Amino acid sequence: MNSRIVVVYDKGAVHPSEAVAGLAGVAIPIFAVADTEEARRALPVLRHMGETIELVREPRVNARRLAARRPDGIVTFSEKAVPTTAELAAELGLAYHSPATALALTNKALQRERLREAGVDDTRSILIRSVADYERAMAALGTQAVLKPARGGGSRDTHPVDPATPSELTGRLVRHLLNHHSQAGLVLEELLVGQSPPGIGDYVSVESAAVAGSVRHLAITGKFPLIPPFREVGQFWPARLDPHQRAAVLDLVTRALKALAFDTGIAHTEVKLTPKGPRIIEVNGRLGGHLNELASRCGAPNLVRLAARIALGETRLPDPIKTRKIVWQYNNPAPMAASRLLEVGDWNALQTIPGITGYKPYFRVGDLPGAGVMTNPLDLVCGEADSVEHMLHQIDRMQDALVYRFAVDGREHHVAARFLPGMGIDRQRELT
Repeated sequence: MNSRIVVVYDKGAVHPSEAVAGLAGVAIPIFAVADTEEARRALPVLRHMGETIELVREPRVNARRLAARRPDGIVTFSEKAVPTTAELAAELGLAYHSPATALALTNKALQRERLREAGVDDTRSILIRSVADYERAMAALGTQAVLKPARGGGSRDTHPVDPATPSELTGRLVRHLLNHHSQAGLVLEELLVGQSPPGIGDYVSVESAAVAGSVRHLAITGKFPLIPPFREVGQFWPARLDPHQRAAVLDLVTRALKALAFDTGIAHTEVKLTPKGPRIIEVNGRLGGHLNELASRCGAPNLVRLAARIALGETRLPDPIKTRKIVWQYNNPAPMAASRLLEVGDWNALQTIPGITGYKPYFRVGDLPGAGVMTNPLDLVCGEADSVEHMLHQIDRMQDALVYRFAVDGREHHVAARFLPGMGIDRQRELT
């Protein structure tokens, strides 16, 4: 193993240990660590696992330092790091998204524009840089909509808005969001309304691999219903779709990737299942979160290793992922209210539920999970089932078995997992 691969690191879909395990036997990693607080916190771990370079704000300086290591490929598993990785790849002459494609993958306003121009998806969206922009855009849409950062992920700062909402409240919300996202601005887009069976989310994601311009869809990932406003709580393989839905979803994603000139790497595309057919939510140019764990439980190839092989010049398209059982993951959401975690009940009780295969906490006792509307999981529960109905029964039992103790506003709360979504935020306090 003589190949060397740059792994541009920031908080994202893959933990450093998972990256090192996936690269074993394929390439020696060189961790290029982003100049962000979250990435710097991982530096001690990254230094222990391999060679590291701390990136600075000058791309050509970074490229010169990396070129001296003579890398053979470059990859990232972080949404935030996609544009930086594209800049470095262009400077180093390595295969990756072009800077233009990277921008379209990470800027929601530009992505919507590209998809409309290509006739792929006509969802209406408008770039917002002021309260006046918002008021004009809402008048033009005239319907329920979603307001979110033009760049971002994990449903961070994503809010449903309505033409009937008092302008004073929406004005405060827009100013609050622009204070945190002034560079790229916000996007106001029409709310896509989906349909799905009980207990199943009205959207899916498609995991795809592109090699030299050819695309192969690896899997369609089923989702659980979003928790308001737009927080994700889990996923499973295979998605519950009939043959017609499956064909329509895959055709839409194929056309979306072509419109964005996505010709190398791994894509994670979210699709809404509406009564009129599938619609694009967003296209992401990196591996989706926790998918490698799902792959490990159904005998599929390691997806980190696959991403690395593509970055190093793999010419053969991978086979679609097949599974004979349902493999699932569920994230219990942290309260939206500012809180401190005081205790997690006896999670060993999960071992008494047949089919549950693992539990991983993300916060320790005493931690402050944070507040807000973003997807912010307390933990990860994994399981396997014989049917969708069996899976939903397992999750129902899990939500009764797991009990947490939080301190919120000086008061203690004992909360079973199923009631966590009710621990909301004080909207007036959030906007002050």
